[in-house]
Amino acid sequence: MPVRYLGHLIALLLGLTMTSTLWAATAAQQLTQQLGRYHSISADFVQYLLDASGSRLQETTGHMVLSQPNRFFWQTQDPFAQTIVSNGSEVWIHDPDLEQVTRQLLDTRTTATPALLLSGDNQAIGDQFNIRLSDNQDGLQQFDLRPKDPESLYTYIRLYFLHGDLQQMQLVDSLDQKTAMHFTNLQANPNIDNSLFEFIMPTDTDVIDMRQP
Repeated sequence: MPVRYLGHLIALLLGLTMTSTLWAATAAQQLTQQLGRYHSISADFVQYLLDASGSRLQETTGHMVLSQPNRFFWQTQDPFAQTIVSNGSEVWIHDPDLEQVTRQLLDTRTTATPALLLSGDNQAIGDQFNIRLSDNQDGLQQFDLRPKDPESLYTYIRLYFLHGDLQQMQLVDSLDQKTAMHFTNLQANPNIDNSLFEFIMPTDTDVIDMRQP
């Protein structure tokens, strides 16, 4: 699955005083508890793609809606417009500039699709990641997730919560390229029409079907 739409962010922890660092089951349990508050999410975001040195390569804005289990609607705007829709079993990736839609089965591993961290089975997170939690006295929590799967596309994923509210997400891939995402206007557990997760095929669009091996 293309990683262009996936969100991450450069850590804002310089100058912060850490009061505790927790590992293993304790960190996994706390992350499960935090994510367990969100059965569905609606939010706007600003997404930055950064190179290994931290230089900004591109910036785009978008909107996401996620709902358990494994359903999400992810749309970015120009200049890198793209829409990604999952109904929980299949994914449609629409690139309007190419007049192309790619259809494929959803890989439900969170190490393959980080969006599933927010819409998938959060009880299994500890089985798929080694998790570290750093707490700040101002209410900021940073969770560092390192995949246990050696074939994961990502070397680590970071989630930031402020007073229990999801603020930011950051991913770093195997080439040390970073994607940073800042969430705004986040609504926890809104009422969502499930038809949003059923993709409507645009006219005059080519379809690439990757569901068959």
